[in-house]
Amino acid sequence: MRALVVLAVLSVSSVAHAGDVRPLVGFKVKGDSKVTERTLGYLAHVRLGDLVGPDDLAGLQVALVSSELFKSVSVALEPAPGGYVLVATVDDKLSWIIGPTVYFLPSNRAGGVGFVENDFRGHDQKIILYGQLGTKTSLLFATFLDPSWHGTPLQYRADIYLERRQIDEYADPPGMPQNFDVARSTEQTFLDAGFLVGWQFYWWLVADARARAAYVYFRDPIDPRTNTPAARPQQDGWDATVQMRLTLDHRIHNFGVTSGPYMQFLVEPSIPGWDSYGYFNSQLRAYYSWVFLGEHEFEVRAIGQAGFHLPVHEDNALGGVTDLRGYDLDQFRGDTVGVLRGEYSVPLFKWWLFKFRGLAFYDTGVATFEHPRMDRNYLPDQLGRTFYGNDVGLGVRAYVKAVVLPLLGIDLGYGIEGHSPEIYFELGLTDF
Repeated sequence: MRALVVLAVLSVSSVAHAGDVRPLVGFKVKGDSKVTERTLGYLAHVRLGDLVGPDDLAGLQVALVSSELFKSVSVALEPAPGGYVLVATVDDKLSWIIGPTVYFLPSNRAGGVGFVENDFRGHDQKIILYGQLGTKTSLLFATFLDPSWHGTPLQYRADIYLERRQIDEYADPPGMPQNFDVARSTEQTFLDAGFLVGWQFYWWLVADARARAAYVYFRDPIDPRTNTPAARPQQDGWDATVQMRLTLDHRIHNFGVTSGPYMQFLVEPSIPGWDSYGYFNSQLRAYYSWVFLGEHEFEVRAIGQAGFHLPVHEDNALGGVTDLRGYDLDQFRGDTVGVLRGEYSVPLFKWWLFKFRGLAFYDTGVATFEHPRMDRNYLPDQLGRTFYGNDVGLGVRAYVKAVVLPLLGIDLGYGIEGHSPEIYFELGLTDF
């Protein structure tokens, strides 16, 4: 989930002389903040013993602003025996929030309530508790993340995820891109728990592995076109995998504006002897954002996914807010998919505690089955085809100055092939 970035009040001061580089020997936090001295170094991307000087102050300040935890930041270097102490005077945002959520998405209406803490105990630890009831997806989610265990590069996360959703498989008849009929709708229940361990090599480079186990079962498959029973797409079973990721995140955030590169590579093999399905999945995501003309931002995203013998609940699918915003959620299914997105956003206006941004976007995607399963009941015409989709659209984002999270997103996407306008509305815990 992407956190809200508040525009910081920036000021730089130092009692050190330019060019005077010394080892960093300590940290000090001043101002209205619960951030600990141990966490300050992690957020500023420096460690004890690093050589720093006045020329580094601007970079230290940018890193603290980009942490998204502070309304204002001022940094200084104070001489001390053996080197410098980094002193940060900061004013915290409200790091936690309890509130409702409302989602009006194509083929899914949902409401829920969540609690999010973004800086637990001043250690940048994250807690999320969230429950949702929806026409298509209902879920209960809880997680705890420590990004720097006792100030070390070691990080860990524990989570549980309980979900009940309707898996809609669309007919997508050949040569009829304006057909949005669902050919099979199946109720899926997914009960999952996992534990992640990671290591931060640099502030921008992290490797982690998450072991998870889930039980999945499918009920009441029907053909909505005739309201008659349909063949169950997949057998029930255990889904146990190890998700291994390498993440490069060199982005800088400033109150809804992001610049820099992001890349993540994930591989997910089944655990032999524990898993009922025996599959493999992988994903590569690459983003780059440019900022110019003050707060104008242009972002390009490329996503590729390739799977082998995927069960129906693990399909790599397209359609929805994260990829094709002119089509229904997961309208196009496959084990191999690709997405390319371009998005240009501009500042609109500020009012009281709120900041509004407008955006224009273009999305394109492709999906196909290259490595189907032998024990899965595919729909007619689902295999041996390639699905294409393109869309254009406009959107609005709203941010609240004193809160860590973005709270409102509205997109209007138009599916070019499907001649299909779709509206996406998210209020609370927004992550487009």
